[in-house]
Amino acid sequence: MAKVAKGHVEPLPSGSFRVSVYAGVDPLTRQEIRLRSTVKDERLAQIELGRLLKEASEGRTPDADATVARLLKEYAAIAEWDVSTRQTNEGFIRRTIKPALGHLEVRKVRGPILDKLYTRLKRCGDLSCTGKPFTEHRKVPILAISRGDSRPAWQQVSDMLAEAIRSGNLAPGDELPSITELSALQGIGTGVIRHAIRHLAADGLITIQHGRATLVAGKLISEGPGRWRPGPGHDCRLAGCRPHVCHPMKPNTIRGIHGILSGAFAAAQRWEWIDRNPAESAKPPTAIRRTIPATSPEAVAKVIAEARRRNSALGLYLWLVVVTGVRRGELCGLQVRDIHLDQGLVHIAFNYVVRGGKHVRKDTKTHQDRWLAIDPDTCALITAHLDEIRTALAEVGVEVAEDAYLFSNDPAHARPWNPDWATHKVADTADAVGVELDIKGGRHYTASQLLAGGFDLRNTAARLGHSGGGATTLRHYADPVPEVDRRAAAYLARLTAGSSTANG
Repeated sequence: MAKVAKGHVEPLPSGSFRVSVYAGVDPLTRQEIRLRSTVKDERLAQIELGRLLKEASEGRTPDADATVARLLKEYAAIAEWDVSTRQTNEGFIRRTIKPALGHLEVRKVRGPILDKLYTRLKRCGDLSCTGKPFTEHRKVPILAISRGDSRPAWQQVSDMLAEAIRSGNLAPGDELPSITELSALQGIGTGVIRHAIRHLAADGLITIQHGRATLVAGKLISEGPGRWRPGPGHDCRLAGCRPHVCHPMKPNTIRGIHGILSGAFAAAQRWEWIDRNPAESAKPPTAIRRTIPATSPEAVAKVIAEARRRNSALGLYLWLVVVTGVRRGELCGLQVRDIHLDQGLVHIAFNYVVRGGKHVRKDTKTHQDRWLAIDPDTCALITAHLDEIRTALAEVGVEVAEDAYLFSNDPAHARPWNPDWATHKVADTADAVGVELDIKGGRHYTASQLLAGGFDLRNTAARLGHSGGGATTLRHYADPVPEVDRRAAAYLARLTAGSSTANG
């Protein structure tokens, strides 16, 4: 038998009355659900009690004062984001949305509040910035090595950093300067600091992220938009504190934040927390599309030739990028069983991503399962690459498995290339021959050249794995091709010249 909602009215010292209704237990979180409201007098309290009891009986379970922080927590738990998108969106929520709006009640958020937030972010992405000059203080403890200490220098540095972490002076999520910067600031050898950092990482006190800042381990603590203020003994020179410089947030980034808020408030509307979505009346900044000149076939061929010279597998990888137009993770996730050379087809059904140390082979970005045609030359290149793999494995008495990855640094090809690694390798190769090209630029090349060659937009979009009938292809990937633009200019000139002659 279902439990009947119960409630009571409580007088407050201020003279107001608090109404509270127990509405059961959330079946997923197992937390008690209570609806609360505060009114001015006892008569209104009785009316409010009746209203909340009715809401509880109808299954409307959020507190009347549910905050944006709570909404984001519940929305993020059910949002259908893939691994990469989830990591990006959760970063926006943690760094920007919750510090700015998390304390607000959902029902009190209106479009103008969001517009003011977007305007503020367009001025500076740092929420603590008020437009006035200030110093960005850094939480870097003073690392003083004592010659009379029996411990080695690296151990002294490690112990000082560990004490700062355990005492709370360095909180979870705080960034440490790079080894080179810390060495320059405090006059300690890079080898000493590197040894200390490795020791702290082994103890689980810090997290080392290759290519990113080293962070203090543990659950992130959000300090809100307020600035951290140093205490006595802080030395700005040794910590590397510097004057704040405003960095406006890009329009596309703000639109991403708006998308998260719009989805969250739409969920709140579906759940009957609110009657209308405030994001619908807000206006994020207009996205600015940066036009990238199309890379010429000659330049692309130059990069592929250099890639083949360095590594035949890298050459094939870049060749497949421009011939098939597939994404970097889709190529990294390609297995032997996905290639059908006898039919001249490649099956693109998976995407390989590495996020937060997790290696995941998942469905594609747009959840599409597609087959792509490949020409005889491409089939021959793939055949030669597979023959090299089979020959190498045969020397140790191993056959190529059907689930082996086409691109791998593992001897048995059991683990694919990290997409980030592939990106860096392609970029380095292009830089070596003086061409501005990366993997995404290769997809731009594919779209631009196909459209310039008169191929159907819908087919081009399908080859690149775009949904929406080609809108994404035109908006983001169809770069202007100089040859096409020259033909257009010549056509307009001939047309205009002919009309002028006829009128003359």
